[in-house]
Amino acid sequence: MKKILLISLWTLFAAGTIFVMSFANRAHANRLCTKLSITIDRENSDLFIKEENITKLLSDHGKMPIGQSLSKIDVAALENLVLSHPAVESCDVFVSVGGEMTIKLKQRRAISRMINLTNESYYFDNRGMLMPWSEEYTAPVILVSGYFTENYASMYHIQFDSYSADSAMKTPLLMDDVWQITKRIDADTFLRAQMVQVYITEDKKFELIPRVGNHIIVLGDISDLDEKLNKLQIFYHDGLNRTGSWNDYSIIDLQYKNQIVCTKKNNEHGI
Repeated sequence: MKKILLISLWTLFAAGTIFVMSFANRAHANRLCTKLSITIDRENSDLFIKEENITKLLSDHGKMPIGQSLSKIDVAALENLVLSHPAVESCDVFVSVGGEMTIKLKQRRAISRMINLTNESYYFDNRGMLMPWSEEYTAPVILVSGYFTENYASMYHIQFDSYSADSAMKTPLLMDDVWQITKRIDADTFLRAQMVQVYITEDKKFELIPRVGNHIIVLGDISDLDEKLNKLQIFYHDGLNRTGSWNDYSIIDLQYKNQIVCTKKNNEHGI
């Protein structure tokens, strides 16, 4: 009898639990969305996207959730809609028991701005993907300009960080070289502060323009990139103490193995 009673009690408890949960789910589904909260995670102070941009995006597509029954709100569709904004990297949408909807998104971080020969502007983000130009905000990042015609529309789908790491990719792309240079500069605090421009020459070689010092840094191609930039930092930190100041040189050439060739008042000095 005790065993039968125990089984009966557990059966009643399970049935009661299911009933309560079913009632709670129905009550939650019939509840209206009463509030929308939007939070934006920015790695820096860039303002490519604001809360009002998201609310406008929802309104323009008839997806504003406030006043809507929670059972009729397609959370996955809302996430996909927010992700369609070119400045959004990731997005999560969830609803509280009280009917408040929260949209948490992460903004993309630009690391370089491209201006091609047709004067089209776009960005590289920190994941190695192209990012469209924004009319609302200009990021204070290193500029890449010069002799290149590559445009956003033809390359926005490529993730260059994976492209460069994939040995099966046989077609060399100029933008891959640009990504390697700007990624390396962005990763270094000193270089990120000192370099303001990457210039692509007519023969597709690279020059760097510093913030301090009236000179051009000749990088050449991207072979031995780390070695070249390490040499440059050693020269800045140690070599200038022995050979002159920032403004004594017109050209600092990094293309030669184990040395830096500097042009100073029409004279060349190997260091």
